[in-house]
Amino acid sequence: MSVTAGVSDTVIAVRDKLRGKIWKTKVRRYWPVIVVRDKLRGNIGKTEVKRMFTAASLEKAFPTQEYDVVRKDYPRLRCVAESRIDNRDDVRADHRRIGQAEIVSTIEEESKRQEGLEAEEEDADALEERRRRIKEKLLQREEQEEGPLLSEDEEESEYDTDSEKKLTGMVMLKPVFVPNSERYPIAELLQLEAEERALEESRKKNLEEKKRETKQIVVEEIRKGLEQEANIADIDTDDEVNEAEDYEAWKAREIARIKSDRDDWEAMLKEKEEIEKVTNMTEEERRERERKHPKAAPRRKQKWRFMQKYYHKGALFQSEADDYAATVGTDGIYTRDFSAPTGEDKMNKTILLKVMQVKHFGHSGRTKWTHLANEDTTNWKNPLSSI
Repeated sequence: MSVTAGVSDTVIAVRDKLRGKIWKTKVRRYWPVIVVRDKLRGNIGKTEVKRMFTAASLEKAFPTQEYDVVRKDYPRLRCVAESRIDNRDDVRADHRRIGQAEIVSTIEEESKRQEGLEAEEEDADALEERRRRIKEKLLQREEQEEGPLLSEDEEESEYDTDSEKKLTGMVMLKPVFVPNSERYPIAELLQLEAEERALEESRKKNLEEKKRETKQIVVEEIRKGLEQEANIADIDTDDEVNEAEDYEAWKAREIARIKSDRDDWEAMLKEKEEIEKVTNMTEEERRERERKHPKAAPRRKQKWRFMQKYYHKGALFQSEADDYAATVGTDGIYTRDFSAPTGEDKMNKTILLKVMQVKHFGHSGRTKWTHLANEDTTNWKNPLSSI
């Protein structure tokens, strides 16, 4: 950027300000960290340098006391000042570079104008003297500007180190959008937590209850085992305590067994003799013997009722006892009549209508015929029926 371009821009800016022209400026979002980073890296563009140079020129042309007040009390500027890092050399170099650009531009303009008017009159010594004076003025201005800057940088450096540590230690989380369907209100979350706690407590209670029941079952099993051992111990297994009584009991059992075997043998011989005797008899003697010793009458079979249901008695049914000693036949189950009617069969079905005299009347499984003896189901169309 040349000095002439800077002066022309300054003149244009002063003219527009005097005319009351409103500038169209682009508003950028304020990011303190980005501003400090750009300053440190030197990434400020040409437009930014031009804007800063124009602002400095306007400040010189129209100095105001309110600017300093606003600059000090403005929160954004104060935040930028507080967020500077502890790099005094770079900051001082930036200020020195900007200050030199402003001063050199004005002094070179004056020197060129004076050299154009007095170029023929001045000699080399006067030119050197004038350059020396300009350098002295520049040095004085730099010292005056660096004095408050040094004190300000020392104060700000302490804060900058702390702020830098805070900024570096911060973790920036990226916000994530959560749909409304997936959001849970606080009341529902608290309710869910309460339900989970209640389930956990009930689970713990059930576990404790099962432990108690298991302990009770184990205690009961141990007690039963001890009782069984005690009962087994109570059984008298000593056979040699009363030998005389045991011998007398054995003798009675043995006599009863011998007597039973002898009776059975005698009954068998008697039956054989009777069979031989009947075999050798004539026909008249047999009839006479049957008249004197009639056989036992068989059990009379009871007549069934009309349409009485038949029940199968089972494959293991016994009408008589198979005990040869006839000690079981006296039980009442052998004298019971299993053909007697039960349930609906006790009703007299002969008084019903003809249409009702069928099995399962009124049901889907009713029969068509009353009984085959009452109905003629012959199929006369069959050739075999005509034989």
